[in-house]
Amino acid sequence: MHAPDGALRFPGRIGLGTWEMGVDAGQRKQEIAAVKHALDVGYRLLDTAEMYADGGAERIIGSALQAFGAERRAELCIVSKVLPGNASRNGTTRACEASIERMGCDYLDLYLLHWPGRHPLAETLRGFHDLMQRGLIRHFGVSNFDVDNLQRWLQAQERLGLPAAAQCNQLYYCISARGIEFQLLPWQRAHAISTMAYSPLGRGSLTRHPLLQRLGRERGVSAAQIALAWCLREPEVTAIPKSVDPVRIEDNLRAAELRLTGAELERIDQAFPPPHSKRPLEMV
Repeated sequence: MHAPDGALRFPGRIGLGTWEMGVDAGQRKQEIAAVKHALDVGYRLLDTAEMYADGGAERIIGSALQAFGAERRAELCIVSKVLPGNASRNGTTRACEASIERMGCDYLDLYLLHWPGRHPLAETLRGFHDLMQRGLIRHFGVSNFDVDNLQRWLQAQERLGLPAAAQCNQLYYCISARGIEFQLLPWQRAHAISTMAYSPLGRGSLTRHPLLQRLGRERGVSAAQIALAWCLREPEVTAIPKSVDPVRIEDNLRAAELRLTGAELERIDQAFPPPHSKRPLEMV
């Protein structure tokens, strides 16, 4: 959401991811109902991308937003992403316009370059600037960028002299994928770039992990809530788990209220040791 000082403020630290929504037409009603339910129970951050089912996920969100009400648009933070192959200056503009049309949301709160590609970063930045000037996006950022790519991005920003800067890097981050903690997270923290963690449940595998299930039983919560609370132990991290199950959607949202103890974090570190050297950036 847009803050008076121009900084990005997320409306809550748990959002709804939509990767793989819109793929199966037979699941369309269930997926629309899932997004509607998420909005009804308090989700205000929705993440999607033009790549997801070739715009199908954005159409799912668009249908849910119709029921939510256009007059409540300002309550939401809607995030989408441009494919690298579309990320020329004009291509970025066209892709954003198409995403907005599919969702019927008038503007995007945050627009990301999905991963580094063949177009010069300066071209993408010019496209983002054009979109901001037109009021079609409020903030911009990147996804799946390592430190080297982020440095090139910031250099391009400086050369262009743009009044706005990248405010978020969306990354694969979960208990079983901690590589970004060695170098990338500290670097982003130093440059005021927030982290949005996608697949924070390890694509579902962490919900079945024996240690997380044991910790959950001890606290009277689910393994998923333990995994999400672990992500949120870092104050600049927001998590976007994806689910179409109403019970799990509610369960995930409540993880924002859970604080893990030092003893619990130590047990998790023993099972999932933090990195001690730079690792290649992981993507799923």
